[in-house]
Amino acid sequence: MTGTPDVEQLRRLLFGKDYDALLALKEQFEHSDKYSASVAGIISEALALRGSQDDSLSAALAPTVELALTSSISNNPKRIADMLYPVMGPAIRKSINQALSEALENLNQVLENSLSLRSWKWRFDAWRTGQSYAKVALLHTLVYQVEQVFLIHRESGLLLQHVESPQAISKDPEMVSGMLTAIQDFIADSFAVNQADTLRTLSLGGLTVVIEHGPQAVLAMVVRGTVPSELHALLLETSEAIHRQYAAAFKAYDGDIRLFANANNLLSDCLKSQQQRKSQGSPWLAWLLLATVLAGVVFWLYTAYQAGQAQQQQAEQARQTQQQAMQTLDERLQQLQTNTSDLQQSLRTLSDEQRQQNTQRRQEIEQKTQQRSDDERTLAGLTREIEASNYPFTSGSSEVALDEISLVKLGKSIQRLVSTAQRVGKIPQVMIVGNADQTGNETINQKLAQQRAENLRDALVRNGVPAFAVVAYSAAQAGQPATLQKNERSTRYRVGLF
Repeated sequence: MTGTPDVEQLRRLLFGKDYDALLALKEQFEHSDKYSASVAGIISEALALRGSQDDSLSAALAPTVELALTSSISNNPKRIADMLYPVMGPAIRKSINQALSEALENLNQVLENSLSLRSWKWRFDAWRTGQSYAKVALLHTLVYQVEQVFLIHRESGLLLQHVESPQAISKDPEMVSGMLTAIQDFIADSFAVNQADTLRTLSLGGLTVVIEHGPQAVLAMVVRGTVPSELHALLLETSEAIHRQYAAAFKAYDGDIRLFANANNLLSDCLKSQQQRKSQGSPWLAWLLLATVLAGVVFWLYTAYQAGQAQQQQAEQARQTQQQAMQTLDERLQQLQTNTSDLQQSLRTLSDEQRQQNTQRRQEIEQKTQQRSDDERTLAGLTREIEASNYPFTSGSSEVALDEISLVKLGKSIQRLVSTAQRVGKIPQVMIVGNADQTGNETINQKLAQQRAENLRDALVRNGVPAFAVVAYSAAQAGQPATLQKNERSTRYRVGLF
């Protein structure tokens, strides 16, 4: 707040001593930190005061608290888990124990209802009446059950909301609502009753209608069985809650029942039921069934354990057999490898020996070929040398000197011829042809030529020439070659190889 000094003076004169307090309050509103510090001192007392008045504070804070919890759990779930751990552990154990107890009790009840004579009687009733067994069993065990709850506008008699249990058999709720209003009006008009009195209950057979009249609405509860006193209190509390929470809706009601759509939650809380509680005897059937199941499980585990042991033994035996077979195969393989190595070594040795033998045989063949070629040349040379030889005789003589050089040389040549011819597989034969000149007559010359050839043959044999290799003929003998017939005192030679 600004202004001239005169204006400021005027303000002080107008507001007096409260002017400074107003300035301080204005500054507090303009600065959020100062305003927050001022509110922080009274916010807890304000919340406590508002919470003691009604539930609007809880309804207003619920969304904010839910968002805060969701954000905190999303950002750091471990912190929330650590905070809830001391509470959740005992709660979970208590819940599990309670669930197991209830399951065991339900199992025992199911067994009793399935095997007892009473259950067979109920089954017979269900078959006789055409109803389901569950419904007959419920009717026999039920103490009470709230089947339907009606919320009816008191002034108009119109139905605002209606809820019913799953087991209820209901007609048109609006028609039932109208009939309830009509019945009450009928009683009020037919009998002399105080206008402030209201119809509280209706009973027919096993059904009872409990009615609670409020300033704006009527709450009717349809109960099958004996109505306990706590249902009246529950109906009253629900009626009060509805009038408190929907006071504005009742004021604004113009026939639109959507204003009371959320009232079903309160009405559903009235759908109570209670069954006959059996004497808490020992659930021996459940325990017997549980013991049987446990015995079966133990027997199955024992059988599975024995089967597993047998399978392990069979697997171990199979493994040992396979290991022995593999070891035997390995030994055989090593033996085969050893035999193969020996065989390969033997083959290499045989191959080397065969190669050496082939080389030797080839060398021998080459040597034999060379030797035969040499022998052939030697034979040709010796043949030419022997056929060119000549042994001269004196006139009229056939004497042969054993030590004559040409004779000795001829004998050695014939010996070489024989040995050489034998190496090449041939049989040599040297034909000695004796000649004579024209000095004597023909008969004497013929005998002399024959004698000269025979004497020369004998001399050669005595000098070591084989007898089979030399033959003696006269040149005058018929059939002799003309080239060997000479007019001279000598002998000629003809070499034949066979």
